[in-house]
Amino acid sequence: MKNLTLLSQVHLARFGRPFGADIHHSVDPESGHVYVAYSTGPSEGVLVKISDLQSPYPEITELATFPPENDVPDQWGQVMGVKFLVDIQAVCIIFSHGDVILFHNEATETGDSIEVVGSVDSGISCMAWSPDEELVVMVTGEGSILEMTKDFDVISENPINVEEAGEDVSVNVGWGKKETQFHGTEGKQAAQRKVDTSTHTYSPDDDGQHRLSWRGDGTYFCCSSKDTRLGRRVVRVYNREAILQTTSESVDMLEHGLSWRPSGNLIASSQRLPHRHDIVFFEKNGLRHGEFTLREPQDTIVKEISWNCDSTVLAVWLQRSQGSCIQLWTMNNYKWYLKQELIYNGENSSVAGFQWDVESALVLHVVTASGSYQRNQYCWDNNVNEMLNAENAGTVAVVDGANLMLTPFRIMNVPPPMSAFTMTLPYAIQHVSFSTLHGGDDMAVLLADQRVAFYEMADKTIRPLPEPKLLGLIELTEIPSVAVRQIAWVRPDTLIGLQYDSDLSSDSILVAKLEFDEETKAPKIASRQDVPLEGTYERLYFNQTFGDILLQKADGTLTSMELDQDEPRIGQWPEIHELPEGCLWMGTTRIGTGALEYRERAVVGLARNNRLYVNDRLISSETTSFCLHNHFLVFTTATHSARFLPLEVSLWDFKIVDNSMLPYDESIRRVERGSKIVLALPFSVNLVLQMPRGNLETVAPRAMVLSVTRDALDKCDFRTAFITCRKHRIDLNILYDHNPKMFMDNVAEFVKQVKEVDYLNLFLSFLRNEDVTQTLYPLSGSGSTIAQQQPPVFVRSSAGGKTKYGAPVSPELAEKVNQICDAVRGELNQLDQNVYINSVLTTHVRKSPPDLEAALLLLAELKNQDQAMAEDALKFTIFLADVDRLFDVALGMYDFALVLMVAQWSQKDPREYLPFLNELRTLEKYYQRFRIDDHLKKHQSALRNLSQAGENYFADCVAYIKQHNLYKFALKVFDAKQAEKHRAILQIYGDSLALNGDNEQAGVAYSMAGDKEKALEAYREAGFWREAMVLAQQLKYDDAAMSYLATGLADHLKNDRRFAEAGVLLAEYAKDSEEAVSALLEGRLWSEAIRVAYLYNRMDLMATHVTPGIADGHHDLMESIREMRDQFDKQIKRLKEVREIKIQRMLAEAAEENMAPDDMLDNVDMMSDTTSMASGFSRYTAANSVMSRSSHSSRSSSQYTARLKKRNDRKRQAGKKGSIFEEEYLINSLRKLILRVDAAKPDVHALLKCLASSLSLERATVLQHEFRQLLKDIQEQVAMIFVPAPEEHLAKKKAAEDAKVERKKLVKQTHANAHLMSRHEEAVAQAQIAQLEEVAEQEIAEIYGEAPVMSKEVWDVDLI
Repeated sequence: MKNLTLLSQVHLARFGRPFGADIHHSVDPESGHVYVAYSTGPSEGVLVKISDLQSPYPEITELATFPPENDVPDQWGQVMGVKFLVDIQAVCIIFSHGDVILFHNEATETGDSIEVVGSVDSGISCMAWSPDEELVVMVTGEGSILEMTKDFDVISENPINVEEAGEDVSVNVGWGKKETQFHGTEGKQAAQRKVDTSTHTYSPDDDGQHRLSWRGDGTYFCCSSKDTRLGRRVVRVYNREAILQTTSESVDMLEHGLSWRPSGNLIASSQRLPHRHDIVFFEKNGLRHGEFTLREPQDTIVKEISWNCDSTVLAVWLQRSQGSCIQLWTMNNYKWYLKQELIYNGENSSVAGFQWDVESALVLHVVTASGSYQRNQYCWDNNVNEMLNAENAGTVAVVDGANLMLTPFRIMNVPPPMSAFTMTLPYAIQHVSFSTLHGGDDMAVLLADQRVAFYEMADKTIRPLPEPKLLGLIELTEIPSVAVRQIAWVRPDTLIGLQYDSDLSSDSILVAKLEFDEETKAPKIASRQDVPLEGTYERLYFNQTFGDILLQKADGTLTSMELDQDEPRIGQWPEIHELPEGCLWMGTTRIGTGALEYRERAVVGLARNNRLYVNDRLISSETTSFCLHNHFLVFTTATHSARFLPLEVSLWDFKIVDNSMLPYDESIRRVERGSKIVLALPFSVNLVLQMPRGNLETVAPRAMVLSVTRDALDKCDFRTAFITCRKHRIDLNILYDHNPKMFMDNVAEFVKQVKEVDYLNLFLSFLRNEDVTQTLYPLSGSGSTIAQQQPPVFVRSSAGGKTKYGAPVSPELAEKVNQICDAVRGELNQLDQNVYINSVLTTHVRKSPPDLEAALLLLAELKNQDQAMAEDALKFTIFLADVDRLFDVALGMYDFALVLMVAQWSQKDPREYLPFLNELRTLEKYYQRFRIDDHLKKHQSALRNLSQAGENYFADCVAYIKQHNLYKFALKVFDAKQAEKHRAILQIYGDSLALNGDNEQAGVAYSMAGDKEKALEAYREAGFWREAMVLAQQLKYDDAAMSYLATGLADHLKNDRRFAEAGVLLAEYAKDSEEAVSALLEGRLWSEAIRVAYLYNRMDLMATHVTPGIADGHHDLMESIREMRDQFDKQIKRLKEVREIKIQRMLAEAAEENMAPDDMLDNVDMMSDTTSMASGFSRYTAANSVMSRSSHSSRSSSQYTARLKKRNDRKRQAGKKGSIFEEEYLINSLRKLILRVDAAKPDVHALLKCLASSLSLERATVLQHEFRQLLKDIQEQVAMIFVPAPEEHLAKKKAAEDAKVERKKLVKQTHANAHLMSRHEEAVAQAQIAQLEEVAEQEIAEIYGEAPVMSKEVWDVDLI
């Protein structure tokens, strides 16, 4: 679908009048200089250099004349070939009499620029250097192949016309007979036809000269020569050592033209037949390999043929009766297209020679017989109607000589080499431009003879579509020296063209005002105006949608053009003056949010090196093609993918975003290798791609599908949106989720547009409580209703309004399905129920939870009206819902007729349900319902029905309550009005609570039931001594029983370390002051113990219990303080050592990286966790398991991670010396120690007061000093131990936490949509899960944090 566009032209005035018709030239690929050598007489020649080709006036320098002075003129002959040698910076020239000359750009040691390197006595007819310039092959006058090195040392010399066929000639081994092969349309006659090669002869157009051509890799070359022995021309293939390999098969009237395709698969030549002229191809083995026919009269002569350096274009030099031309042919889909034709019809302007550039594939150098030089530069283009209009038919124009092949892709997809329409024009086509009329499908076609044809697209509503109508032709230029190369039909009455004036050597813009006849619509030019340009421009671009007219130079400089009423104005593009580099392909668009007039203008450019720019910003460096859609910039990449960048974002945010973590990334799509964009149909889902072999593929990328869907929903075009989603398998929830309010406000319109029952049922069946615009199709831009992209949040609800992982669901989203079903049902109920009965049933079944009861009630009503319709509706309901569940719901309605109707249309065996139903029929009403509810496991309803069955079933109720733990519900059924039953239920409830260990609640239940003994026992077991003692008083316990009860409760309290309460029980209820004092001393409640001893006047206890207890407490506290002191000192010392080792390691790493230690430490936190497992785990372990997780499944990877985490937790708790966990262990241990010291303050304070009051000042002083010193040391070291976490550490922890949450969501979403995902999508999802696991499960050492908060309570005694 590609055409060749002429970018630039350089025409030079005559550099000399040659003698004869042949002019030879060669190009220096480094400097671009052109060296031209030609004969000025029978034995005279001249060498000319053309330099500075980029300027309007290149410089022409005559370097040398031949023969040199003091030499014999007749011994040189005519110039036969020229070649610039890059390595030695010299020009090699051969002459017909055999001399080989080197002209050096710099003088040699002898001071001469001209060096005669050798001579062939028999003369030289042609020369060809190998592509690497290491070898040169010549054909001598005796008809021999002479091969030499680049230093002109002879390697071999062999005659051309020999009898041998070559070393690699094919050998017939007896199979694959020609008679058994397929011969196409010629049939079996082709196998039986015998070719008489003895009649083969020369072409009358043969010039009799030899031709040489190298293969692109330099391993073979071929020679075309007239074999007088065979009487015909033969092509022979030689290897690099000039040894004959193969000889071509016999071809009648084979001509002299010869060119070996650089890619190596074909050798091109020409053949004249009586009725046509063909370009024929040979393989390396000499066998024919296809041909194509030239569209020329019989008197046309093929002078030369040549492949360009990338093997894509074949140039054919033709000599006609009225002049000459060069045709550029290319092949695609096994069809040869004529893409450009260069005409040379002027006097003495016929072609004298041409050559493709050796590096720039589409640059052609031409010299004419009049002695002028031309340089033409081309590029590949798709001529496409790019107007962003819904009426755009997507017309693509393909040029094939004088034939214009058109295909409107919106209407039909015709694969090449065919087309929908083929228009034949009077001359070869040079350029095509689409207008703004009829959706942009009208065309202006520039012909090679500088005429322009205008076509009008027919009515696109007619089928079959009529072909476009030719309105007429106009003569575009009036001056022979001016040639228009690109045109643009910018307005209905204005045509502009980029033209080159060879006389002025400059570009200009032609502005032609058009007039069309009102009846025939024939065009004519009303006025012409030339607008001069400064410099040479390569591109004339016109945007059909926005009216932008841009011109671009080779360096990327942009110039805009505005067509005012008075005169055209040339200026700079307001937003950007130049692209970062020259871009062969360009376009303009509007980027931003809001209305188009408020968006920013942008230029999109694609350079030769695959760099894609938007204004001066690089978007991608691997782009192979692009196009502009109404919502996206679409481009393909070298990694075989198509990307879609939304235009509805700010220009600052217009860039490629890595959405690899999203399960469905609509901004990228995989395409076939080498695919390139032909067009993206605006306001459509179709993207047309062309494969390297030429065939087309039309795909519907999700980005374009969603854009069409969203546009339709914005316009309330629900039917278009629904059909698009259904056709392209887009989740139908988007119809609601795109704009919930708009959908709910237009439910009636939705039902009216999507009126088919099957469509409504499909929509309702897809509904779920999930916002697909957040989970499946997160929006990456903002448009009319498009919000900024949000991270995907999986919100599919289940029981309790939460997902499996507990993600909260908004109340609105949790009721989404129910709201839609209710709204749609409300609209359907107003229509014909007989038509929409299935849809109404679907609205009941699809509710969350399904309202099967309402559906069955509707079926029951329908059964009374129409039995057959009810049965069909029931079948549909069974299809939607689980039949077993439907059977249970019908049974739960206690309607046996409905149960039987469901059972009959299910696949249930009657032997399964009929005995059960018959048994139920025999039971009393409420007991029957009890049995049904119990069968359905509706235990509360069953209990309620059983309670209404009669007094005889109360024992069954008690048993049922115990069986199903229905105590609380039973208290509501048997309320306080039924006092005896209520107390019985409380009694068994208390027994259940006591059995389960909830003695407190059991005591309450027993108390409410009036059973004080059980209540007291329950409170005693629970340790509620106050309630127990109150009940004991109510039960009239005597003193002994009260003492026994109090002693038992006190033991229970002491086990729970509730010593103060135990002391109260022993002193007040057990009347045992000695045990009370002992209990208080055990709990270090020294003051309370002294108070009790004095309260009960037990002075003896002061000496026997209190004083020794205080001494023991002092000893224990001192031991504990000294132990904490030793632990603190040791761990502080080790922590400093660990951090010093870390610093030394960082210094060593800095030295290894040749970095100054001071520079390394300037910005490094001494508490950095660089040696933690988050960044240096491999330093301490042989392998890091997280690096290989992507090769495991998600489940096995999670199991492995769990085991690894448990093992690391054990190591972390052990805190082994030298391990990576040691620093974290030391910090945690010191934190616990500080909290332990802080917790000891109340005990120290209480003991100090007792020691002071007992005048044990010495002990008190020692205790207070030791504890104060410990607290002081802790305060001094806290800042060193606990360092606030840096931002990097906090960010790492947050990333790990976020990764855990995202992984859960992604795993859930992957499981839920596994049936919709391809293998590639599933693999991508698993890779994303593995990446999230790697981040989530990384081990981050907790070596940062705030210091523990210590209490401010006073612990010391001032008088000590």
